[in-house]
Amino acid sequence: MIQFTHGPSAFSDQLVHARARPTAAAGPPLDGTPHSMSKRRKQHRDEHGTNLGVYRITRYGSDQLNIPSTPADRLKTILAMPNVNTKNLPDFDDLPEVKGMPKGCAWGIFGEADEVGTLNLLTPDVVMEARQEIQTGESVQLDWGLENVQFPGFGRKEFSQKIIDLSPSGLTAHDDELHINTQSGSQWDSLRHVAHQATRTYYNGLHHDDVLGGAKTTRNGIHNWVERGGIVGRGVLIDWAAWADAKGIEYNPVSRHEIPIAQLDEVAKAQGTEFKHGDILIVRTGFVRWHDNASTDERKAGTRDAANFIGVRADEDSKRWLWNHHFAAVAGDTVAFEAWPPRDPILHEWLLSLWGTPIGEMWNLEELSQKCKKEGRYTFFLTSAPLNVKGGVGSTPNAIAVF
Repeated sequence: MIQFTHGPSAFSDQLVHARARPTAAAGPPLDGTPHSMSKRRKQHRDEHGTNLGVYRITRYGSDQLNIPSTPADRLKTILAMPNVNTKNLPDFDDLPEVKGMPKGCAWGIFGEADEVGTLNLLTPDVVMEARQEIQTGESVQLDWGLENVQFPGFGRKEFSQKIIDLSPSGLTAHDDELHINTQSGSQWDSLRHVAHQATRTYYNGLHHDDVLGGAKTTRNGIHNWVERGGIVGRGVLIDWAAWADAKGIEYNPVSRHEIPIAQLDEVAKAQGTEFKHGDILIVRTGFVRWHDNASTDERKAGTRDAANFIGVRADEDSKRWLWNHHFAAVAGDTVAFEAWPPRDPILHEWLLSLWGTPIGEMWNLEELSQKCKKEGRYTFFLTSAPLNVKGGVGSTPNAIAVF
């Protein structure tokens, strides 16, 4: 039996303290409809004349999307539909305005009822190309042991396991029960984990109040990723920690050390790595290595007691760099992917709520780093099978890199 919990409000408290913002006077509609989009509708019928529903025509730049227009009470996941152009996305500065939201919001790009965001970039063509990364058949598991996070932050409960002896029932066997807070170890953040703070809205307009109250919707839940077939594509490791070691850069993974985007580009160049549309970006910062080598007292002082962590610098350059590379997802070995505590801008807001880009955190990249160095390449075939939890906020990644 697995029991799932999600942490209390300390997380949002840190986000609020990152900066003060006025609450938007008039946010977007709760069904995620961007006000600025053109709304020409047409009836779509098959060859027999059967009405297949009302379609909405949406334009950005010179591209056109034909996306089903679904009532809010009948929202359903739209998964990388063949008639959605995922290859020619607008750059950050060309994203169409979404009324009440910051410039650069990508709501509606994959459909007004979409619930999987940039995972739409993992089309069959992208996956078929990614399979070329399989050359030796060797694989590396990327999940950190659940027992590792001894002092989770934000009041979250640590992992626990109870083994049950079934012998009293007459059967010589065991069960076990696990308690997992899905944010207390290797994880994916789903698109209902962190909201845009000023409007309290998640990806494509889901309002915070409709998750546990009001509509009590499962919208944007991690089960949508499962229903689309999991996460399968080309993983790209940016081994910043190895690069920093070689450069003699001194840093502490349990300090707010910021990794600028320019350094990620430098690492990619040093590795001979070129990014492709729909890649899954993975950044190694050295946090798991620090944790593995630290004493119990050092772990407590560096995690629960301090809550300062290395990560990608959040600024205007990083926003544009991350969106314009059109990554399907991002992940890393540190606690929050971005340097923590957050500052303005908050990458969790941009990635999760404004773009619909999943964030992976606290992945174990130590063996992967060694494998990439041995193979002389930092790209691989990546699979991830999240937990099939309706409306799930997070999940263990269950991720495997295949070479």
